Amino acid sequence: MRKLLTVAVAATATLALAAGAIADPNDSEATLTVKATPTDAGTAKNPKNVKLAFKTEVDKPKTTVGTIDVLLPKGIKFSGKGLKKCNAENLQLNGTSACPAGSKAGLKGTSTARIEPAGTPLDFNVYPFVGGDTKFLFYLVQTVNGVESPSGIQTVLTGKITNRGRKLTITVPFELRQPAQGLNATLTSIHATFVGKVGKHYVVTSTNCKGGKWNVKGSLVFATRSDNAPVPASESLTDAVKCKK
Repeated sequence: MRKLLTVAVAATATLALAAGAIADPNDSEATLTVKATPTDAGTAKNPKNVKLAFKTEVDKPKTTVGTIDVLLPKGIKFSGKGLKKCNAENLQLNGTSACPAGSKAGLKGTSTARIEPAGTPLDFNVYPFVGGDTKFLFYLVQTVNGVESPSGIQTVLTGKITNRGRKLTITVPFELRQPAQGLNATLTSIHATFVGKVGKHYVVTSTNCKGGKWNVKGSLVFATRSDNAPVPASESLTDAVKCKK
């Protein structure tokens, strides 16, 4: 039972890897920071490798994430094309050592969550990998007092890339949102950085900058809960990251 509950919260927390672009910075229940480097854009013929970082903290008890969409503006995109690929099954069984060099989709991140109604906190390290041309994998490892626990949970989640690299979609399955009768999972924070390259192929690329900024958009759709708490309307925002041609 403990393992199932931990997996559920882990999934809900990390599914928000890109959800830093979703929490409304003007909402006292959530804070958001999005950064991109370098901010001088590449061109279609000479794309630039970009490090894209998201950091968010959320205080929305009695809410559970159902679907997360992150949309990047024209001129910047996600991609796994040309990079080494990691197999989800091997990653689940053998951990990060199972993934080849060149398959990383970013730096090690962190996520935190809690199980309600008890409010039990859980902490995780998150390792992003390329799972396909249009797929990212997120490997979660539970930590205790900042140290990865060999007896804790390790699980793999998948993010789907569409709209020519400008949309990242992750759906939380029911069994992870409601791991057992009367229990629900809710996100509390996430810190993730997407970056990676093999030759001239990049996890995040920039090819243009219009209007002096990249507007990162997203939507966070909440799902029904076993406690019948009211399901809030979807949250969305546009966070502007300054850029230049």
